[in-house]
Amino acid sequence: MIFYTGQNQFPPFYHLEKLMNGTLGIILHRSFWAVMILGYFFISGTTCTAQSLPFLPDELTQILESGLPKTLPSPVETGHFKKLPAGDGFVWLAESTATLKKGHKLAFSKTFDTPLKEDEVGFVAVRCRIVDVDNNANEPRPGRVLIHIGDRETLRQTALYHKGTIGLEWGWYFHPFRAAKSVATGTGKIRLSFDLQPQRIEIEDVRLYVAPSGFDMSRLPMMEAGYQGREPDAPWRKEAEARINEHRTSPLIVRVLDVDGHAIPQADVRIRMHRHAFGFGSTFQVRLVDDISPDAIRYRQTFEDLFHALVPVPALIPQHTPHAKDGNYANQLLSDLTNTLKWAYDRQLPMRGHTLVWGNLQPWSNTFVAAGEPEKILSSIRAHEQYVLHKTKDFIHEWDAINHPIRFQKDLRDVFGSSIYSKLFTEQRMMTSARLIINEALFDNTREDKFFAFMKTFQEQASSRADGIGFQSHFSINNLRGMEDLWRRYERFAPLVDRLVVTEYDFVCNDDELHADYLRDVLTLSFSHPKMTGFINWGFWAGYHWKPEGTLIRKDWTERPAVKIWQELVHEKWATNTDLQTDTKGEVETKAFFGDYEITVSVNGTSTTQMWTHVADNGPLVVEL
Repeated sequence: MIFYTGQNQFPPFYHLEKLMNGTLGIILHRSFWAVMILGYFFISGTTCTAQSLPFLPDELTQILESGLPKTLPSPVETGHFKKLPAGDGFVWLAESTATLKKGHKLAFSKTFDTPLKEDEVGFVAVRCRIVDVDNNANEPRPGRVLIHIGDRETLRQTALYHKGTIGLEWGWYFHPFRAAKSVATGTGKIRLSFDLQPQRIEIEDVRLYVAPSGFDMSRLPMMEAGYQGREPDAPWRKEAEARINEHRTSPLIVRVLDVDGHAIPQADVRIRMHRHAFGFGSTFQVRLVDDISPDAIRYRQTFEDLFHALVPVPALIPQHTPHAKDGNYANQLLSDLTNTLKWAYDRQLPMRGHTLVWGNLQPWSNTFVAAGEPEKILSSIRAHEQYVLHKTKDFIHEWDAINHPIRFQKDLRDVFGSSIYSKLFTEQRMMTSARLIINEALFDNTREDKFFAFMKTFQEQASSRADGIGFQSHFSINNLRGMEDLWRRYERFAPLVDRLVVTEYDFVCNDDELHADYLRDVLTLSFSHPKMTGFINWGFWAGYHWKPEGTLIRKDWTERPAVKIWQELVHEKWATNTDLQTDTKGEVETKAFFGDYEITVSVNGTSTTQMWTHVADNGPLVVEL
């Protein structure tokens, strides 16, 4: 959130850095905040001539011709483009006057020939500004641009699908990314769409860079971002601490008696938390459970050091289970799943299952629809449910019963009608006594409203109510929610169910400080909600993660600052570990977090150790010596 006005009076916090064009640029230290606007980084100037991009490593190659296309796109039903003079050149004005229920038409494209391989790193930059937006809201909102990179023919071979936020001042919007799919040589296209809302946006240039194979994406800049409630003295913090104290702790009392029932004063009592009652956890890659490579050994040890709960992946996802595969791969996957369940059970790690039903249509389910055989979707779902519920019945006691019930393009309701989820859920209730959670990604207000309406109807009409709601919680700098907004969301959904769970947390961000701060605050706020029962990281090591820049630990096992945040909160601040001596009544009492404890009592060289589960309403632990 920094503006540089181009004047000679520089603020007191800055340094010089070599920019991509070889010149020296002014780089403001992050502790200087000149102007904050919409949570994003813009460079202010009095003209619309190009300014330098942030520093980019020399390994990056620009693969687009400079400037805008030579031909102005034709008008469409959602708006039109205009060509405006600007200095010695020109800019385009994209004027969006309407939106479509599906798709976008007010767009322009540029092609490129350089191949882009899956998982390779790219960097896209657009120089633009929002002129105005037709906004009925009480507060002004930013401009929005959809950036789509893929194959020229259909764009279905999608390497990037990203909605960017644009500010009022001229500047570069930029976004590092990892290609979701490969784009072959001579087939690439980048398409920018502007009819996401009625608005007018001026565009001067588009650039696309690719990095060599193996490039570390963390070396690339990201848009500077912030969020409401990050301030150390933000009011929500005291409120959250009070709720944590009220809902996550109660007095733990140990009473020490001799064999005749008399109190023993001055007995030494050692209290150590063994496992937290709250599900501070992560996914666990089943392929690594028996692997003897150094990475796999370290993976397992790190998991034990950090987490109190586990989600086995991907072997419980429809079409990813052992019974859905063939040959040696299926046999190995079965062995890995079986041994992961045992590994977690032996360590008393509670487990969640993901997932029984995937509501949003997947490639395999779309294949059945295209073939005119939709009933095979249901038979496949039921076979999957029977297999995983039988396999895990002694281990997993909470499931994502329905994942993504709300469509991206189509979901099961588009094929089988509005009651299909209730029917499948009723069947699940007859198959398992596990808690059943409805799990959804709520990354914008529109999707949140759709899911709320769905859950309200579902809980009213289903023969059996869902036990809880899962908040998937995949964040990037473009969809950060402030703490007040997250709390509003938790409070909105809490009356519908008995429990809430953060099921899939990650935050794709190269700024280590922001990455750590956001984890600290989302974790604290979530833990403070009385109905929240768990917080699951969607992976923790970049060596096995769908978005490596969202992890706690990099591929080379370098710990990001967020690891320290996790340890300080989960294993120190919210864990009770203390040494006490009994009073004249033979008792010790301490305010303790709920969970499993190892309690050792020692008197005159004689000791005994007991395991104790501390919950809100249990009485004292009585130890006889």
